[in-house]
Amino acid sequence: MTNAIQFKHFFSTDSAKAVKADKYGYLNGINYMSPHESAGVGNLCANASPGCIALCLGIYSGQAAMVADLEHGTNSVRESRKRKSRFFVGDVQAFLLEACMHIVRLIKRAQTLGKTLCIRMNGATDIPFERIIIKSRGVNIFDAFPDVQFVDYTKRFERLGKTPANLHLTFSRSEINEGLCKIALARGHNVAVVIAGAFPATYLGAPVVSGDLHDLRHLDPTRPGGYVIALTPKGNKAKRDASGFVVRLDKNVRPKSDLDLMFNRTEQPQQLGLTTTSV
Repeated sequence: MTNAIQFKHFFSTDSAKAVKADKYGYLNGINYMSPHESAGVGNLCANASPGCIALCLGIYSGQAAMVADLEHGTNSVRESRKRKSRFFVGDVQAFLLEACMHIVRLIKRAQTLGKTLCIRMNGATDIPFERIIIKSRGVNIFDAFPDVQFVDYTKRFERLGKTPANLHLTFSRSEINEGLCKIALARGHNVAVVIAGAFPATYLGAPVVSGDLHDLRHLDPTRPGGYVIALTPKGNKAKRDASGFVVRLDKNVRPKSDLDLMFNRTEQPQQLGLTTTSV
């Protein structure tokens, strides 16, 4: 086990998602790692669907997407996330201890700012950290900080209802798991759904609320039948997705093409002289 500090900034507090927490009185720290098998050290997103892998915001959105070649290019953000994934797989105990050290720092920072701390351990991965014991403390990372609020999204259905009280999980829809989404909603869990265009009033039989205002999922409303937490597509690939991962309820609005994104065009097919059957 290494004792050297591997990362100066372990949790991102200035990403587009994290900064939204400020006006709600929170300091939001998000741990971004390289998703799925992209770091070459195994699968860190066990139930990721083909659509999820192809569009993952951990690679194809924000600063990670600022590369000349979106599929094969790299930059400091992508490399840092790969290095953190390799650190996790190579020495999970050292990884967790370093995470703890940075959480302690964020607790102090939040107190100085007069904010409440909220941590997301999986910014782009789906690791069940509640199952991993920090050997030197005899508890998982959530139980090590019982007064800190943690949130996460997951496609691992088996995690729902089996986590510490200070970890709020939101189930995440993909193009292949709507059956599980309906079960999760029936059990009172909220389900995140990426929806293009205007959000509907209901989806999968549950009322819809916007999840774009912040990433503080523990603040979302609850009800016996759950809520659908609607999210807009993030990143250019997601905005033109036609795999089914991004829900498109308005069949007259086509996925955006590269030219649309370049010129910020939002015309419907009829306005472009096309029929819906030709798109």
